[in-house]
Amino acid sequence: MTLVTTSRCSTTDSRAVARDLAFALGARYLARGKYGLRGLTEIDSSFFILSQEGKGLMLRWYHEGEPALERRVLKLENRRREGPLTRGVVTSDRALHQCFKGIYPVIAEEFDESIILIDGPQRRQTILKLEK
Repeated sequence: MTLVTTSRCSTTDSRAVARDLAFALGARYLARGKYGLRGLTEIDSSFFILSQEGKGLMLRWYHEGEPALERRVLKLENRRREGPLTRGVVTSDRALHQCFKGIYPVIAEEFDESIILIDGPQRRQTILKLEK
């Protein structure tokens, strides 16, 4: 099972996005605590780390213990989800779609911007606007 965690110096936003991402992927959210990268790899070789960097967030994905994908989140938006729950992530980022395909539930859609849509619990929907 995949892990989703935050950096050691987490923020309210990074924890909220990490929990929603874990929910959407059917992964396990782990409070980071004192776990280093080696400790996370020993628990599961595939994991996500969300960290606050400057005014935005950074999403990093490690696959088989190695860095596989990194995306800077410029803007975070939360809204009430209308319609049915979507398991997995919806994205307009083709490279992200190709990386996740066959590993995680991922849906490719066309949007004006490069985004990731995550359906969280309690009708919450998180929109991550990515750096191009």
